[in-house]
Amino acid sequence: MNKSMRVFGLCAALFAFAAPSTQAQESMSFFITSSGPGNGADLGGLGGADQHCQSLAADVGAGERTWRAYLSANDGTNARDRIGSGPWYNALGVEVAADVEQLHGDNNLTKETALDQNGQVVNGRGDSPNRHDILTGSQLDGTAFSDEGDFTCGDWTSSDEGSAQVGHHDRTGGGAEPTSWNSAHGSRGCSQSDLQGTGGDGLFYCFALDQPTDTAVSEYSRAEQAEAFALEGNYPNPFNSGTVIRFALDRAQQVQLAVYNMQGQQLATLVQGMRPGGAYAVQWDGRDDQGRNLASGVYLYRLISGESVETRKLLLLR
Repeated sequence: MNKSMRVFGLCAALFAFAAPSTQAQESMSFFITSSGPGNGADLGGLGGADQHCQSLAADVGAGERTWRAYLSANDGTNARDRIGSGPWYNALGVEVAADVEQLHGDNNLTKETALDQNGQVVNGRGDSPNRHDILTGSQLDGTAFSDEGDFTCGDWTSSDEGSAQVGHHDRTGGGAEPTSWNSAHGSRGCSQSDLQGTGGDGLFYCFALDQPTDTAVSEYSRAEQAEAFALEGNYPNPFNSGTVIRFALDRAQQVQLAVYNMQGQQLATLVQGMRPGGAYAVQWDGRDDQGRNLASGVYLYRLISGESVETRKLLLLR
């Protein structure tokens, strides 16, 4: 074997080892955005940031999961309450944290594990360009700031004046908490150039609320076909931070599962589209389609498919 063939074989082996498999990306539940929307810290609010996470995840085959941006807001929305319960894995299948407490404690987030959705390392301090400032708007424990001031660039709608709290995904740099992944220092401003000027690029963390549904659901359906169209009571009920809603389909069909207030206004879409027959479980964290926490109260959740409709009540206690 000549030298060029040996080099080619070595490169191919290294690529095969480093590249994320389709299976690993389908089980991915955490990533850093490979790019921001491109308008500084104006992410289109929490809803726009969530949609950006969802879109990037869909590009690599993980769009069937529900994705949320790790961002706090001035209305008291805490980043830690937006992201489900874990565990979370990167695009290579490496666990970065088992639960919310570990995420904000002794986690496995480093430059080598805090990867983007493609399984690529994000530039950090010492790289050109440095992109290690990750938008969070959060304190060390993942909660929103209670102090007066702007830590979220106008709730993620400003690309001009203001400031956003950022973390360092590579756990190094400057600021009051240089080794913090989620709360190292405030940004210089909110424009794209301001963020880039202090070592950022408008990137943020994305977390999946639920466990993968495609593989798990299809395997469950093959093992045990549902006998009827049915909607079960959610558990726990009442609930505070999250509840699970189960439903069954006796055949493949277009289906919608959504949450409504008592006046009949649709607030949150949990499932939408074609689903094969089988049994399903959906975890919901009590937020609407814009990422806002719903107030305590009684809500309806409704399963609709053609002329088949089932409705139940749930109680949310904040």
